[in-house]
Amino acid sequence: MTDAEGEATDRSVLVFTSHRPEEVVEPLRETDLDVAVVSVSDDGSLPSRAVTTVRRTRRALADHDPDAVLLDCYEAMGALVTLLADRRGVPLVDRLVGDTWLRFENGIREATADGEWGRAASYRAILAVDEFVFSRASGFLVVSDQLGEVVRRRTGCPPERIGTVPVPAPGVKGGSPAGDAGRFGIDAGRVLLTVTNLKYRAKLRGVETALEDLVPLLDADPDLAYVIAGGGEYVSELRATLDERVDDPDVRRRIHALGFVDGVADLYALADAFVYVSYLDGYPRVVLEAQEAGLPVVANDAFGMREQVTDGESGSLIDPEESGALREAVSALLEDPELRRRYGERGRDRVARENSPAVVGGQLETFLRKFVAEID
Repeated sequence: MTDAEGEATDRSVLVFTSHRPEEVVEPLRETDLDVAVVSVSDDGSLPSRAVTTVRRTRRALADHDPDAVLLDCYEAMGALVTLLADRRGVPLVDRLVGDTWLRFENGIREATADGEWGRAASYRAILAVDEFVFSRASGFLVVSDQLGEVVRRRTGCPPERIGTVPVPAPGVKGGSPAGDAGRFGIDAGRVLLTVTNLKYRAKLRGVETALEDLVPLLDADPDLAYVIAGGGEYVSELRATLDERVDDPDVRRRIHALGFVDGVADLYALADAFVYVSYLDGYPRVVLEAQEAGLPVVANDAFGMREQVTDGESGSLIDPEESGALREAVSALLEDPELRRRYGERGRDRVARENSPAVVGGQLETFLRKFVAEID
């Protein structure tokens, strides 16, 4: 907006968000933007949520007359917000934290292979709705450069209208090593940790890939344990895989597939190193959590992990398809406490430097101001 003399006034941004609203709201509080936030609920039936979303969107657009809408929710509710904002001529910036196309294409392929035609059709419908939302966007916010390239390729959006802004540090602190050791019966001198979202088969496959290199380490070191935390529909499949693949009862006893854990700070405090292999991701919060806790990270060289971990400085980036690469990187950490300490400190320093709410908020503000100026 401009005043009567043509001088720029405070920019007004209306944010619609559902999942993890703190990733956007907290950084924006650190800015000079005029920000209003509308929470889009995931509770209730689809018709009732639709009615509530339409009512709240209309009221918010009328009350705030925003320069731009930052959309951080998708599927049916995101489509409704898009339609209403589009009708009022308000430019939309869509925020993406992961590769939506890959996520649903994976789901369609898996459901089809399993003969679950209804689930495959549902995934196709959801992807079609999301693609409609993306087609109406004037710009995008993404959490990693790699995801920005995916968006550019999939949507044709000009690179100058795609901003890369990472998520803020989640603030995992104050864990006690004794807490989860006792709660879950983890009795080992050294612990490797993976925290992941087992809602997705591509992340399950990452854990299974890591196991190929970690089981021999566990077999060779009776004082080493591997802890896998994270809920989702594939937890039971992971446990079945462990029972099938791990023949030695003592090794199996030292692999803990915990499922969902309410509060993971104790696990990070307990661990000596963080292992993360994933075939579907954006800019994983769990890597930030591990780095905040001062853990060295071994991850596959993909997605946002390559922007979170500097190979040979704050951790190791490996090719999980290269036989022994993960085992070698983890072994180096286990054999060298000073290397673990150095990598952990550098990772923690990087998070403090690049992922504080103030820094992330400044990047959001810079992009949104530039975006609105170009749209005007």
